Amino acid sequence: MRRVPRALSQSSTSGGVLSVLTCLAILVILYSQISMWVSPVYQRRTIVHRDIDDDHVNVDMNITFLKAHCDDITFKIHDQFSQQTLHATNHVYRQSVGSGCRMHMVYDLKRITGEFIFNSKDNLTDMSHTIEDMVVGDRHRYANTKAFHALKGVKLRDIGSSTHDYILKLLETEFIDVTLEEAAIPYQYTFSYRPHILHNKKDGTLPSVPVHYIRFRYAWSPLKVEYIAEYNSMYDVVTNSIAYCGGLFTTVGVLHRAFIGGSAFIKDNMYKKL
Repeated sequence: MRRVPRALSQSSTSGGVLSVLTCLAILVILYSQISMWVSPVYQRRTIVHRDIDDDHVNVDMNITFLKAHCDDITFKIHDQFSQQTLHATNHVYRQSVGSGCRMHMVYDLKRITGEFIFNSKDNLTDMSHTIEDMVVGDRHRYANTKAFHALKGVKLRDIGSSTHDYILKLLETEFIDVTLEEAAIPYQYTFSYRPHILHNKKDGTLPSVPVHYIRFRYAWSPLKVEYIAEYNSMYDVVTNSIAYCGGLFTTVGVLHRAFIGGSAFIKDNMYKKL
């Protein structure tokens, strides 16, 4: 049997350092593989939405009026046929905050084009506001990106307009986890904003308007995005871990032997020359 050269079988500082680094790398590999086994990887696909059975979608909204009292603001919902849906409001909570009002609403929207409006009682109310957040549809742990909270943090104050128009485009998104038998349908949305600026008359006075309002017009996308959870099996985790760890050990061993052998070869040649 061929003997291993003594230079390659001796303990060394470099070998100890490489062994420690290799063990740390193995721990990282094992952690990543176990995480891929426990946490799913979502595969995305886009389809045309055909199911209209879920004709109502829940909305949870928080908005703060900076200079308007709670008694001066009313809330209404209208569909594209100008029908007011009073029954769609499940919960409206008002709280006075300094000189303003914070409103928390939970309400249902029909899956047809429509609008919901915050009206003032007169044309003297300042509708400056901050939208704390608006969540459409279900809440989900992975639906925490800006796409699902596009209006969060929008603040408009002292901009000199009497009305504010927001145009919303809603996209249905479904997270499907067959293993855990879970399904959630949050909605992504985008928005654009358009103020109506009141210009002075020739005599320098502002034109008279009956009320000020904030209007949210919404439309539904015909598309639907599905995220389907996929888990790695235990077989994949074990085989991948063994393969990665074995390949890492082999690669580090080859590099370390090449380093030790090269160092010994250089030292021998230097001594011969001397």
